[in-house]
Amino acid sequence: MLRRRSVFVLGLLLAAVGGCAPKRAPPPPPVTPYVGGPLIAREWGVGPIRAGTFFESPRIRELFPKAVVKDDVVQIADDETRDVITVSQDGVEMLEVVDGFFNFPGTDDPEIGRVRLVGGPVRGAHGETLGMSWAAAGFDLSQCEVGADRDKNTVICAHPDEGAVNYVFVAPGWSSEEFPPESLLRAKGYLKTIMWTPSRPRRVD
Repeated sequence: MLRRRSVFVLGLLLAAVGGCAPKRAPPPPPVTPYVGGPLIAREWGVGPIRAGTFFESPRIRELFPKAVVKDDVVQIADDETRDVITVSQDGVEMLEVVDGFFNFPGTDDPEIGRVRLVGGPVRGAHGETLGMSWAAAGFDLSQCEVGADRDKNTVICAHPDEGAVNYVFVAPGWSSEEFPPESLLRAKGYLKTIMWTPSRPRRVD
């Protein structure tokens, strides 16, 4: 009887330990072209975009067949510009895909860089929407840093262990290289842009 009880208790302990073990993140879904609906940034990508997606407008058009895809150039600092590919659908610019500068190792295929979610039905990894208030997004300044260059006068935040997806907040009237008072963010701060940054690129799609 004691032996059976000991085995039973041991089984419960093992089950409890197993339940506390960290869960592995699910694999990214298969790449399928985006035709509509919420376009979500997650650790592994933005909609059909992955770290292995080429920085080429024909490839982006394949992934967004109903969108208007254009090559463009943006000013990111006083003395620096960057090539981008914009993705617009239903008359609204949704994405700005930034040049990754380099080619995939051993190839002539250009790497993708940061993807900025700027309009339309875009979402963060936890359902965040553009225009959402700082208070509703649930961040605190310990999860953030002050933006620079193109993102000056912003606060850029990330959830713990989810650094590939960043959230860019602004507070109207604040202009500084220092953090704004959190009281100002609570009163006026809102989500302006969501950004996804690929990890070391790999050909995966």
